[in-house]
Amino acid sequence: MKNQMRLERGGTPLAGFETKGGKRPKTALVLAGGGVTGVVYEVGVLQALSNFLTGDFTIHDFDMVIGISAGSIVGSFLVNGVPPSEMIGALGAEPSDSLRPFSKWDVYRPNFGEFFQRALKLPFNLLNNLHKNLSHSTFGKYPYAQLFDEILPSAMFSNHKVEEYVRTNLRQLGGTNDFRKLKKDFYVIATELDTGDRVVFGHKDHQHVPISKAVQASTAIPLFYKPVRIGRREYVDGALRKTLSIDLAIERGAELIVCINPVVPLRNDIEHKYIPMLGHKERYISSKGFHYVWRQMLRLMLHSRIPAGLERYRHFYPNVDIILIEPREDDYKMFFHNIMDYDARVSVAEHGYKTVMSQIRENYAEYSAAFARHEVEMFQARERSSSNSTRVFNKTSQAVRKVRLQQMNNSEMGLLHTLLEKLDKALTTAEETTVQRHRRKEREEGSESFPKHVQSAI
Repeated sequence: MKNQMRLERGGTPLAGFETKGGKRPKTALVLAGGGVTGVVYEVGVLQALSNFLTGDFTIHDFDMVIGISAGSIVGSFLVNGVPPSEMIGALGAEPSDSLRPFSKWDVYRPNFGEFFQRALKLPFNLLNNLHKNLSHSTFGKYPYAQLFDEILPSAMFSNHKVEEYVRTNLRQLGGTNDFRKLKKDFYVIATELDTGDRVVFGHKDHQHVPISKAVQASTAIPLFYKPVRIGRREYVDGALRKTLSIDLAIERGAELIVCINPVVPLRNDIEHKYIPMLGHKERYISSKGFHYVWRQMLRLMLHSRIPAGLERYRHFYPNVDIILIEPREDDYKMFFHNIMDYDARVSVAEHGYKTVMSQIRENYAEYSAAFARHEVEMFQARERSSSNSTRVFNKTSQAVRKVRLQQMNNSEMGLLHTLLEKLDKALTTAEETTVQRHRRKEREEGSESFPKHVQSAI
């Protein structure tokens, strides 16, 4: 898939489904997972799309929104009327008109509770393991190896701050945290850990769960975030079973489905060029080590389902249009950012915005025709809209840089900054002393003019 956007034609939609949006051809927006960079990439893409959907149909007028993992965070605010520009503002240091800043503490909250619980149980587990080892000979050559499985927690971090962030912001902006009170259909996908089943929050069987709690369940990346317990069930990331869950949109009658997928494996052409992000002449992903091999493997597993799924939907549903928006296969910038890279949030959002703006302009006739088939009119993005979006990104970037300068005070650079300030102050004091000395001398001599070397310094 060489283009950033791909249009798939497919599906006679299933009859009998009506959404809260009305009786015109139904539309759906699918927001896939991808960690922190997935959230911000999708926000940038939505800002780009909003520049082309400026008529009777706007970015808020999709009949249904499906959020998987990171996409559920973006979807929860979109269905409550928060525009992408406000979400971009929340990536910075200062509150936007409706959302407070999205802080690193919201993402990286250590799983302290489970660490302590496991530590308290350690003596009991040690004695229990010793008793089993003495009474049974079924543990193989290393009977104490399994003890470490009981010591380690289920994950490094807890994402309860993500739930709190969504809940408090929805309350602050006057939105709803109740699926049943929304004016459109919103579905949040999670995976039940103990059964492996896909669970659809927002469906009639799970509408009672608060939106923020469903988002917490959907974003619980295994091993990174601990499983989220709702009632008697535990849930983890919604992308484990299906990357996009397009079938859900088709089953509910959508005829135009726009999918945003931030996670794409890198197609690294070792025969023609070096990897530009490595900083030296290296051709192979493995040259960056274990983490990057794992990153490529994860992206391959998540993305490999998409082409086969699109082919199947095109065959069985030839009248459904599916528009897939994702990074290019040779997008090194997206690949070399860890999906949980908080510090890259503004640059990735801007990258998503600029690349999709460019792609829509290049393929405008094709995509405007696809939207038109479903009574949705696209407009060529005006320069004013584009410049307004650029100003939003610039303002957010400046806010982030401001915070980083403030954080310097708590780092080695902060110490250097403090020392330089002290040196500058000392030099200023010395200079003032010199000026005063010369003034005194000139008064004694009856002259009020500054010495030339002092004049040149001022």
